[in-house]
Amino acid sequence: MFEGLVRQLLAGYLGRYVKDLQLKIGLWNEEVLLENVELILEAFDYLQLPFALKQGRVGKLSIKIPWKKLGWDPIIISLEDVFICASQRDDDEWSLDSVQKREISGKKAKLAGAELAKLSRRVCDNQAGQSFISYISAKILDGIQVSIRNVHIIYIDKQSGCAEFIFGLRFSSLSIMTDSRPKPNCFGSSSGKFRGSQVNKTVEILSLGIYCNSLEEASNSFGVDDESFLFYDSRFGSNSCDYILDPVDVVLSLVVNKSGKLEQGGPQYNVTAELTTLVILLNEIQLLRILILLDYLSTCALREKYGRFRPWHNPLSRKLDGWQRMWWHYAQESVLSDVRRKLRKTSWSNFGRRISYRRKYVSLYKRKLELLHQEQPVDEDILQELEQMERESEIEDILRYRSIAEHQLQEFLSNSLSSNTAVNGSDTKEKQQNDERSAGEPRGWLNWLSLGMLGAGGTADSSQFAGVVSDEIIKDIYEATKFHPVPSFGGGITVKEKVYLSSFKFNIHQIVATLGSKYRYLSFIPFLELQQGNCSFNI
Repeated sequence: MFEGLVRQLLAGYLGRYVKDLQLKIGLWNEEVLLENVELILEAFDYLQLPFALKQGRVGKLSIKIPWKKLGWDPIIISLEDVFICASQRDDDEWSLDSVQKREISGKKAKLAGAELAKLSRRVCDNQAGQSFISYISAKILDGIQVSIRNVHIIYIDKQSGCAEFIFGLRFSSLSIMTDSRPKPNCFGSSSGKFRGSQVNKTVEILSLGIYCNSLEEASNSFGVDDESFLFYDSRFGSNSCDYILDPVDVVLSLVVNKSGKLEQGGPQYNVTAELTTLVILLNEIQLLRILILLDYLSTCALREKYGRFRPWHNPLSRKLDGWQRMWWHYAQESVLSDVRRKLRKTSWSNFGRRISYRRKYVSLYKRKLELLHQEQPVDEDILQELEQMERESEIEDILRYRSIAEHQLQEFLSNSLSSNTAVNGSDTKEKQQNDERSAGEPRGWLNWLSLGMLGAGGTADSSQFAGVVSDEIIKDIYEATKFHPVPSFGGGITVKEKVYLSSFKFNIHQIVATLGSKYRYLSFIPFLELQQGNCSFNI
């Protein structure tokens, strides 16, 4: 049974992010091997990045699954020669259609996250102080080992009037292994009550560095021209890189709460980073490029919001006929867009429209949930109309409408169950047959849950599982994940008590920051040097 779940997860993950994936994978050979695969860049639209991904490639992806000892031996995931190239967005990527496409992807991801939190509360039976998501995260982390080699991420800065620069992040290897050394309990009291309820992992990153070079220098060093450099992979030498952060080895100690129980003062995730020496080397040109990049990123946030009104076909540098009117219209529409957004929620003229809009969405979404509950396909017209309404609505409104529809459906199902007890009792055999049939079907909640945890909502699979979670689904989740909520007898977390999600602690033995000149004979002058620095904070 579990092999089918793993097959379903692999198909969902790999098919979403890898181009032209042929899912003819022999899982019983204990290894999934893919080589020289291209990433689907559109799959990352939900992140709403301020820059454009131009290329992504993985030289080798290997997943080893120990079927004979599954649950005892870890699943080993290996990646080699990972290369990602990003640059500034072109003007056409700030058009209305492109911006709305990214907004919709981001909105679906946020809705998936909200539905995931709702599922967590339902699975925990609304018990205060318990987290199903934390339990699942720890269970996944406990069962895998990860090895990543030769990672190179570059950002090419091509702004008009300036020399083209390249920012790069690279590391030679990253490994996530189980830490067998005894550690103090980070969750709850030290009485031993939660002994064995935490997952200890060690993350080791070797030769992590950040550099900033001019594109001309990088092209000359690598012996390629500007265009072909975009397709250069991660396996080149690092001697000619002008590093801002000298390559450093980082060791992270990760402790995750496996019990799913929230304790006062005990974070769900505890991260401790250990660095020996942190060397920062910066010249005046790199400092200027960093400031230009920060200015561009702040401008991107405004363009994401107002770029749809900008006359991109009529730039200020050319000043064609009527340019004053076009740019005045751009400024006017940008200001009025904020005003209209506020008036949709507060003006009396839109009050009636919002009520009818809510009734329509609740009716459509309730109908969708009814069809899913009856295991019937949802009409395409309903899905398209719901998607169009979600495009025009705020996330808070969508969640409120869905809650109303789910509450109405829950009441309807409860009333139907109480009035038809005799009928249900006489059809026990038929119900068992239906349960056996449904047990052999793919678990829709599994792929939905996995994509929701990644923030990649809004896929075709998300329409197969949503809304009111039945007791049968909850039972299936308990059986598959072995999660059983513990009833709280007055010992739960109250509203006034603080519960931290994450705790971070950095131990840096030495920090050296140096600022100097690139072209003068003046040597670099260190302006900051710290010994034995410690920093910690909670979220």
